[in-house]
Amino acid sequence: MQRKSIKLKNFSPIIKFLKKFNLKSFNSKKNVNKYMGFFELHRLLEKKEYDIKKGKVKSHLLTVSPKHKIPFEADLPDLCRLHWIVLSRKIINALEFGSGFSTIFMADAQSVLKKYFRSINGLRYEKQFHTYSIEESNYYSKITQDRSPTYLKKFYSIIIGKAEIVTYNNHYASKFKNLPNISPDLIYLDGPSLYFTKKKLNGFSFSKINRVPMAADILYIEYFLEPGTVIVVDGRTANARFLKDNFKRKWKYYHDENGDCHYFELNEKPLGKYNIKRLKFCLEKIKFI
Repeated sequence: MQRKSIKLKNFSPIIKFLKKFNLKSFNSKKNVNKYMGFFELHRLLEKKEYDIKKGKVKSHLLTVSPKHKIPFEADLPDLCRLHWIVLSRKIINALEFGSGFSTIFMADAQSVLKKYFRSINGLRYEKQFHTYSIEESNYYSKITQDRSPTYLKKFYSIIIGKAEIVTYNNHYASKFKNLPNISPDLIYLDGPSLYFTKKKLNGFSFSKINRVPMAADILYIEYFLEPGTVIVVDGRTANARFLKDNFKRKWKYYHDENGDCHYFELNEKPLGKYNIKRLKFCLEKIKFI
């Protein structure tokens, strides 16, 4: 059964609906339910065997314990907010660190964009309306693909990557060795975990429950990002502060404490005609940061 939201004659009614929301809107359960209903997103939440298992790790250690192997429950406010960002900004390529429900929700939003816009001529993308996820774990990659509806699998790619400990401006951080070679409109930072490696650098190790994630990948590619690029950091406040302190370009920044998310938007003059065309397509008059 096809969704009502993709039976509409054009994208205008969807834009009209999207304009009713902003980043803070999804901190309200009522708004989340309204959004889920409009796009019929409950179909993406089918329970699997591994979702029903009960873990033995204490709640305050769930995100930092290597013993916790049960996938986290879907965080609907975060997922709807991501879906909204992809649709409202017409995200053509997303780069995601980690994979999971977020991969599926972003791919779903891009499937809606594909329905109405098909292919945009004159833009420099190998794949349009596609999410690229860099994932450290084969286990979680398989779970993401297992819970993904078949029709969405052409809208995302999961790349298994190894991360290493590096120093950036004399500070310890993590860095993947093989990022997808793309120019993303959206970067979603939610990986790697603390246990990407057991190796140490000068005696320093990430793989302890009292550490915090500190990914530096975005800093290495900062000058390859085009104006208009948006970064969403899911939680990871220490990592967001690290990025903010080390960015060299003009980024607008917003911290939603209630939603536990950090947002960056590259606010510079366009690089040239291709960047201008991209911005004209992607950006509607929807309030963001």
